[in-house]
Amino acid sequence: MSLDALKKIREVEEEAKKILDEAEAKAQEILREAERKAEAIKQEGAKKGKEEAEKILKEAEAALEKKAKELEAEAESQISALEKKASANMEKAVAKIVDEVLGR
Repeated sequence: MSLDALKKIREVEEEAKKILDEAEAKAQEILREAERKAEAIKQEGAKKGKEEAEKILKEAEAALEKKAKELEAEAESQISALEKKASANMEKAVAKIVDEVLGR
């Protein structure tokens, strides 16, 4: 029983890491896409095109920052929930181990 609880805690930790890794990868993907779009616009060469590219880049950075914060908040929320679940499982596992050690 205690091994199952410890295994579940490890799974929860791995899931939390996966969520963070996915959020970071998605943020990087959004940044790369925004940079590609901005660079394509800059290549037009015209002053108006350059000014428009700068405007789009700023908007993309703001959108990226907003999205990254949303993803981070979502990931933190999920991690918090997983940590609470893991903590509850850990408490049960410790209680079970103590009971077994004390022969209860």
